[in-house]
Amino acid sequence: MKQLTLIAFTLFGLINHPDGSLAEDSKFPVDAKRVLFLGDSITHAGQFISEIEKELLLQSNGNIPELINLGLSSETCTGLSEPDHPFPRPNVHERIDRALAKIKPDVVIACYGMNDGIYYPFSEERFHKYQHGIREIIRKVNASGAKLILMTPPAFDPLPLKEKGKLLPAGAEKYAWHSIYEDYDSVLKKYAAWLVTLDNEVEMVIDLHTPVSDYVARQRKENPNFTMSPDGVHVNNEGHAVLASAILSAWGIPESGISDQQLDELIGKRQAILHAAWVTHVGHLRPGVKEGLSLEKANAAANELQQQIDDRLIRLRPLLDRTQGQIHHLFYPASKKEGELSLVADFYLWIPPETTHVRGIIVHQHGCGDGASKGGATAANDLHWRELAKKWDCALLGTSIEGRQGTNCRDWCDARNGSAERFVQALGDFAKSTGHAEIAEVPWCLWGHSGGGFWASIMQALYPERIVAIWLQSGQAHSRWTSGEIPSLEVPGAAYGIPVVACPGFKEKGDKRFRVAWDGCLAMFKAYRQRNAPFIFAPDPLTGHECGDSRYLAIPFFDTCLSLRLPDADSKSQELKAIDMSKGLFATIDGKSIASSPSENQREETVWLPSPEFAEVWKEFIEKGSVSDKMPPPAPTNVRLVKSEAGTTRIAWNAIADFESGIAGFKVMQGGRVVAKKPESPKKRFGRPLFQSMSYHDTPEQPLPKMQLELDSEKLSDEPITVVTVNSSGLESKPVRVKESGVK
Repeated sequence: MKQLTLIAFTLFGLINHPDGSLAEDSKFPVDAKRVLFLGDSITHAGQFISEIEKELLLQSNGNIPELINLGLSSETCTGLSEPDHPFPRPNVHERIDRALAKIKPDVVIACYGMNDGIYYPFSEERFHKYQHGIREIIRKVNASGAKLILMTPPAFDPLPLKEKGKLLPAGAEKYAWHSIYEDYDSVLKKYAAWLVTLDNEVEMVIDLHTPVSDYVARQRKENPNFTMSPDGVHVNNEGHAVLASAILSAWGIPESGISDQQLDELIGKRQAILHAAWVTHVGHLRPGVKEGLSLEKANAAANELQQQIDDRLIRLRPLLDRTQGQIHHLFYPASKKEGELSLVADFYLWIPPETTHVRGIIVHQHGCGDGASKGGATAANDLHWRELAKKWDCALLGTSIEGRQGTNCRDWCDARNGSAERFVQALGDFAKSTGHAEIAEVPWCLWGHSGGGFWASIMQALYPERIVAIWLQSGQAHSRWTSGEIPSLEVPGAAYGIPVVACPGFKEKGDKRFRVAWDGCLAMFKAYRQRNAPFIFAPDPLTGHECGDSRYLAIPFFDTCLSLRLPDADSKSQELKAIDMSKGLFATIDGKSIASSPSENQREETVWLPSPEFAEVWKEFIEKGSVSDKMPPPAPTNVRLVKSEAGTTRIAWNAIADFESGIAGFKVMQGGRVVAKKPESPKKRFGRPLFQSMSYHDTPEQPLPKMQLELDSEKLSDEPITVVTVNSSGLESKPVRVKESGVK
C-alpha cells in the first residue's frame, strides 16, 4: 500500500498503547529483515537511526529488522557540487548498485536534497537533476526487489548564520556550504513538496521538513534565538530526536518516552562501528572518511555491545507498563570513590495514582547474581504487591543492582559499602522528580531475598527509626558479623523493636549450598528473641532457596505491621508507633502451641505473633506452605472491544489483584463456556501459577503480560462475551460483560 505521510506532532507527545508496546498493526517496515538507510551527512551522523533502533528494541522484545546506516557526508543524488567545495561531492549513484547487491535490503530509506541544491537560489536546471536523481533511486531500488521509503530533506535554519553574517543575498556571484543563500530553505521546501507527490510511486514518503520547521517555530515562541542547527544545516541531538519522532510516527509506532543515557551510548557506539564497516565494505569516492573495520571484526564488536544492550533493555522494558500509572526510574553509574557504591544501580518506584500523600515505601530488594538483579527490575510492576501499597498509600520500590559475573555481591549486600547511601540518595531524588517531597522522610518496609535479606538485616541496625518491618527471605547477615566473616556491627536497642520475619525454605536445612540460610535465619531469630524482639520464624515447608508462595504470608505480615506502626495519616511526625509486646501472641516454633505470653526462660524458642488473625495465617503457612482463601477476587473493569477485523476480535480489560491471593488469570466466557484463557497454560514453577508468571525471586517474569486477548471470531456466537478474574486459590469473580458483544 502506498502511503503519503505529512507529520504534525509534538516531540515526546506520546501516542501510547496502555501497555506501551508496539501497535499490533505496525507491520511495515518493522516486519523487514534488513533496512538500509541512504543519505548525506545527517544520515551519516546517524543519531536518529540509533533513536529508532532504541524504540524498536524497547517495544518489540528484541525481534527487529537490522538497521544498516550507509549515510555518507557531502553526498547527493545529483552529482552536483558548488564551485568552492574542496572535492567533487560524491553521488549516491556511484555506489547504490553495489550497496543493493551486497546488503540485499528488504527496505531502503533514502533522504537527499540538503546538498543537492548546492546552497544556491532555486534553479529549474538543478531541480530537474534532483528529480532525475530521485527517480533513478526509485528505479534501482524497485529493480532490486526492495521497498522504498523516501524522506524529504529537513529544514534549513538561517538564524544562526544570519547572526554570524555568513548568509548571502540573491544575486551573489557564488554560494557554498559555508556561504549559503539566505532563503535556501525555500529551495528545500520546493524539493520537499515535489517529493511528497511521489507517494504512488514508492512505498511511503515521510515529510521531515515540516516537523523540523514546526518544532523550531514552537520553540521560538519562548526563545527567539532557539536553533537545532548551529550551522543551519546539521541538526544536533535534539534535532535528531525530532527526525526519529517523525519517522516513528509515520510507521505507527508510539514513542516510549524512556530516556536512558547508557542505552543511548551503547546503541550509538554499536551503530557507529557497523556504519563505518559497511561504508568501507560497499566503497565510496569521498576523501577523508576513516576506514572502518572488516565486517567480521565489526560484527564481533557489535555482538559484544549487543549483550550489554540486551542487559540494559531487560532493566528498561518494565517502564513501558503504564496500565496502573507511571513507574519512576533512576539510574546511577558505578562510583569509583571510596565508600560509595561501586556497582551500577537502577531504582524503580511506583506510586498509586490515587495517592496524594505517600505514607511509606515498600522495598523489594533482590538477591545476589545477575539473574536476581534482572529479576528485580519488575518488582514495582507486581500487581499483587501494588495492592498492599495502595491500601496504605505507600510507594512500591524495586531495585536492580549490578550482578554480572566478576562483581562481588558483598559490595552491595553489605549496606555499609555504599548501597545504603545510594538507597537514601535515590529516595531523595525520587522526592524531587515525582513531586512527593515526603518520600525522603517516610518510613520503610524492607523485603529482602538472599543477599537482599543480608542487606535488610544490616539496614535494620543502620536505620532502625525508619523501618516499619522486615521480611528476610532465606537471607540475613547476623551470622556473618557475629562470626567475624564481615566487620562487626553494633545493633542499637531500637533495632530490636522492629518486627521481623525470617522465612527460610525447609529444603535448605542441611543442604550443602544453602544450609547457611536456614542456620543463619534460625540463629538470628533465637538471638533477637532473647532480646524480646518481635521476631517470627516462618519456614516454608515446600521450598528451598526460591521464594515460593511466601508472598501470601509476607503481604499479611506487612499489612498488620503497617496498621500497628505507621503514623496516623494526618500526623506531622514520621515517628513510628512502638510494638506493644503485651498484646501479641507467642507460639512454639512448630506452631503446635500458641499462648498470650511466652515463658521467660524460653524466649528464643517462641515465635512472636502480632495478632490472632495473623497467627492463623502463619500456622497454616508453616504447615502447608500456602494460605487458603475463601473470598472471590474483584471483578475486572472496563471490559471492551479494542479492535475488530475480518476473522479476529480483540478484547481488553482492566483488573486489580485480589489482596489475599493475587491474580492467576482470566477466562473469557460466552454462553456458559470458556472460549479463551489468559494465560492459556499457567506456569507453576516457583509457587502458585499467576497471571504475571513468578520468577525465582518473587517478581514477575518478562515479558509482562497484557490484559487483552485475540479471539477467533468464527468460533464466537451472538451471545454476550464476559470476562472473569481467577485468583491463585482458584476462586472466580463475577463475570463482566464486554461493552460490545456479538461481534463476528
